[in-house]
Amino acid sequence: MKNFICLLMIACLSICASNVFAADKPEFTIKIGTLKIDGVKDANIENICTVFKLTERINAGGILDADSNYIVYVCYDKDKIYFACDAVDDVVISSDVAEADYRDSDYIRFYLATKDDFEGVIKLTKTQYAFVWTPQDKDGKWNPQVREVSKTSYGGAGHPKLDGDAVAEFINSKSGAIAKGWYIEAAIGWDVLEVKNDEKELFGRIVGIMFISGDTDKDKEGPAVQEREGEARLPSDKTAAGGYWDSPDHFRVADLEKGKFAVESTDKLAALWGTIKTE
Repeated sequence: MKNFICLLMIACLSICASNVFAADKPEFTIKIGTLKIDGVKDANIENICTVFKLTERINAGGILDADSNYIVYVCYDKDKIYFACDAVDDVVISSDVAEADYRDSDYIRFYLATKDDFEGVIKLTKTQYAFVWTPQDKDGKWNPQVREVSKTSYGGAGHPKLDGDAVAEFINSKSGAIAKGWYIEAAIGWDVLEVKNDEKELFGRIVGIMFISGDTDKDKEGPAVQEREGEARLPSDKTAAGGYWDSPDHFRVADLEKGKFAVESTDKLAALWGTIKTE
C-alpha cells in the first residue's frame, strides 16, 4: 500500500511539474469533409468545413494595419486534414525566405496538436505542429511556400522528416488570387502526422488548434521596402493581445466530428473496376 501511495504521489508531482493537462471541453468541432486542392475555393466551403474568423489583431512591429482580413476553414476525412484560408489583403508579398517562419512576408500559420496533452504546454512537443504558408513563392508566382517551424522558430521538439522546407514534400498546397486578396489551401495526411486513420482513432478525437496570420506591406512613408504591419489570430480567452507565446493558452480545444466518411458511389467503383479489367 505504501508503495502504491508513493507511486501515486510521484505521478501527481510529475504532472504538476510538466504543467500539462488534458484539455477542457471542446469549443469547436472540426467537420467531416473533403476539399479539392487546386487553389480555387470550393463554392460551398462554408458547408464543408468548420469556419474560423481571425478577429484578434496584434501589433507585431510597426503600425497596426487594418487593411487585411482572414477567414480559415478546416475539415477532415479518413485520409487527411484540410486547411484553407482566404485573405483580404491589398498588397501580396511573399519574398522573405530568410526568416524561418516567413515573418516578413504575408503568411498564415496553422498550429495543430494531434493529442490531448497540450493544455498548459510551454514548448511544442512531438505531437504538436506549426505549419506556415506564404500565398506565393519568392518570385511572386502562385506557388505557395510551406514550412514546419515548431523547432526552427519555437524551439520545440520538431519532426525530423518535416522540419523547415522538408515538409513541402509531404503536403499538397495550392494558392490563387481572389477579389482583393489571396486564397491558399492544403491537405495534410494523417500518416504524416503519425495518426492512425481509422474511425476509432479519429471520431471524437480531441485536438488543439490555433491560427495566426501576418500582413506585410510596402513602407508608404520611406523607401520601397517591406514593412511588417501586424498579425491577426483566433481570439483567445486567456491570452492578452501581444503576449501569445508567453501564455499557456497556445491552442484552442476542438474535437473531430463523429459521423460517417464519404464513400465512392457504386457507379464510380463499377467504372473503375471495368477499366482495370480491360487493361
